[in-house]
Amino acid sequence: MQLPRLTIPRAAIATGLFVLMCVGLTVFSRLPGIVDIIGWGIVYLLGLTWVVYFVERAAQRIESENAQSQWETSKEGAAGWIPKAWENHSGEPGWNPFDPSALYYQRAKWWLVSLLFLCLVAAESVALMEFVPILFKQVDHNDIVKSVGSAYDALQRSQMWALAGVPFVIILFLLTVRERLRQSLSLLVGYSCLFVVVYLLAHLKIAGSSEGYDLPEGGGKDSIQASSVKVQKIIKKKYVINPYSSVVFSAPPPIDQIELKELTEDSQNRYQVGQGGDGNTGDGDGSGAGFGNGTGKGKVAFIRLKHGDRGWDRNFGIGGDRNMLLEYHLRTKQKVADETEYLDTGLLPNMPALKNPPLLYICGTGSLPLSAIDKKNLKQYLTERHGMILGDNHGGPGFHQHFIAMMNEITGVTPVAIPRDDLIHQRPYALPQLPIVVAHGPPVPLGWKIDGRWAVYYHPGALSDAWRDDHAGIKKDVYESCYQLGVNVMYYSLKEKNKWLQSQKP
Repeated sequence: MQLPRLTIPRAAIATGLFVLMCVGLTVFSRLPGIVDIIGWGIVYLLGLTWVVYFVERAAQRIESENAQSQWETSKEGAAGWIPKAWENHSGEPGWNPFDPSALYYQRAKWWLVSLLFLCLVAAESVALMEFVPILFKQVDHNDIVKSVGSAYDALQRSQMWALAGVPFVIILFLLTVRERLRQSLSLLVGYSCLFVVVYLLAHLKIAGSSEGYDLPEGGGKDSIQASSVKVQKIIKKKYVINPYSSVVFSAPPPIDQIELKELTEDSQNRYQVGQGGDGNTGDGDGSGAGFGNGTGKGKVAFIRLKHGDRGWDRNFGIGGDRNMLLEYHLRTKQKVADETEYLDTGLLPNMPALKNPPLLYICGTGSLPLSAIDKKNLKQYLTERHGMILGDNHGGPGFHQHFIAMMNEITGVTPVAIPRDDLIHQRPYALPQLPIVVAHGPPVPLGWKIDGRWAVYYHPGALSDAWRDDHAGIKKDVYESCYQLGVNVMYYSLKEKNKWLQSQKP
């Protein structure tokens, strides 16, 4: 079977479809960081290929016309020379960027090219912040001016090493003899700057919502209420069969001869979330599972913080923390968001004070690199806006030490071991011990208390690994306890936020 021939129209259609798919997934979906980077990297290379193709064709056409004009001039004399659109009437090169002999490709215009290359390095530095990463940590997604200022501030603080290459690039340009190479370098500047602008615009709204988050309206209780199942024995009719009959009757034994499990003993002390009070899990007097200070459009969200560690998005989305969000809904009957989300600290101050997310999930494998602005935003989130952080160690002593140091600095208090009989370990589920998937630190949950409540809960044993589809290969009772702990922490943060919202009312 012969493959279809790749033509220019077919290649253009394929490129356009891929770009639309990549932009659509970026704007309307939640892609892990590495997938997003790879996708946009491919888009950059495809666009660069098309730029090289069209610029080369235009340059060849212009050079051919220039050669034809020079031939006519030499044949007919100066009187027969006809100026082209890219040339002025004196016969000097004009400003057409597709003409290799354009004015700004000359050595005399080194200052203009130097400025263009400076813009290139600065733009590429901002793009590299996705790897460093700094890019969306301080960007105000609703204010373009603040976005540019934050990116510039991040560029100054973390990417000055890239600007050190500017003199080298300028010298390379000045030493370049061929004008075609100068043209290629200059057009690479323009294309890269344009690509970075498109990249920033496509990502302005991906990291969470600046409108804030409401609690789901409703009510309920979190008290444990025992339930029991009464077994009723059904007496079935018995039939008398002639044992000497030629017909063989083969039937299962009567039900009263089957050894049944004592369901009364097995289920008398099992508590199912949602059985408290009128059957709703929540806090308040409203109807349905939820909270008294919630709203009709409010939903429980599971939001993680994006930071500089490469493991910040581990178990993110489908097949990971989305399972936890679904389990919370199934067990509490409260309304939840359709997908899990992530955000950066720069978005927190821009939300209404009463609509900051009740809980932020932070995980990592090696470190927790936070800037001064990040710490300031998180401090405001925890102390002034009654937020809560769930820390999850996925990498060992490195993240353990960094997380504790950062939380000490942000909260201003030192951590303590959270006892087993604390409310956060008892409601809605009573947990006999801390479930651990892989111990990356001492097997003790740590907490930072502010104004009598747990503002930070730290789990040392890869909690979200148990929420994966494969549950990291651990036993059912362990990953079930991990789900229960997740429900408890989420419910604790929501209930504390509901209390705080009530206290803010006049």
